[in-house]
Amino acid sequence: MLILRGHTGPVRCLAYSPDGSFLVSGSDDTTVRLWDLKRGRQRRTLIGHSDWVRAVAFASDGKTFASGSWDDTVRMWHVRRTRAYSRFVSATLGGVWSLAFAPDGQLLVGGGNGIVLRYWPDEEAGTRFSKCHPYTIDALAFSPDGGFFATGSHDCTIKLWDTNWGREQAVLTGHRDWVRCLAFSPDGQTLASAGDDCEIRLWDVLRRKTKTLLSGHTASVRQLVFAADGRTLFSASWDETVRLWDVTTGCQRTTYNWQIGRVHCLALAPDGMTAAAGGHDSVIVLWDIA
Repeated sequence: MLILRGHTGPVRCLAYSPDGSFLVSGSDDTTVRLWDLKRGRQRRTLIGHSDWVRAVAFASDGKTFASGSWDDTVRMWHVRRTRAYSRFVSATLGGVWSLAFAPDGQLLVGGGNGIVLRYWPDEEAGTRFSKCHPYTIDALAFSPDGGFFATGSHDCTIKLWDTNWGREQAVLTGHRDWVRCLAFSPDGQTLASAGDDCEIRLWDVLRRKTKTLLSGHTASVRQLVFAADGRTLFSASWDETVRLWDVTTGCQRTTYNWQIGRVHCLALAPDGMTAAAGGHDSVIVLWDIA
């Protein structure tokens, strides 16, 4: 187990680089930090946001990543630079709550106060805004093929959207409280969702129906991540635990409690060998899961 220290506020978001060499984190201390995992230490602190950093996402090129903050900005960073090379400001979002890159890295989607922005970093298409929910969009996830993405909101619903045209494809209902996190299985056939009702729902994407409920957490579930095998699901919760689930049987496999307070975020290394969790106590824990 490795503990990374440096943030001075709760760690809200994490993302691995595609090759697993770096981990990027965002915190209530308004900073974004880049961690060199080969050396097990911080590489640099990135300053620019003026409010909580709520979302980070790596592009597929492994060289660039994005951060989103409650200061209404999305910033683009390069792993070798200390300053953002691009900054997008939008007061219409009401703070950036979630970010996700399309699998090809050509499109970045961000969620705010019911608004979704679609931003093409390397094209002249600019940025497009769509009113997608009546309340905050706290979760975003792309399907593995990039053909559509899902949004989860404080209106307790999940919506599926066509990536190219931004058209609504389906509305999934069943959660009894705010939806906080989403994750697609590697084959794209299952969507996992969770939030303040403490339940994890597994949806049949084609049939648009719940097929399994996973129960065990006793507080809000804040992050979901599928393993590459498609059978194992990781969940992080404000009950201070990270849990591993067998989605085939619906049974819980393992529970971790690192004593880092509420667990706000979770990321799985690309090779599936290690995972990272960020907590309310301002630290990041990395551990072997193989």
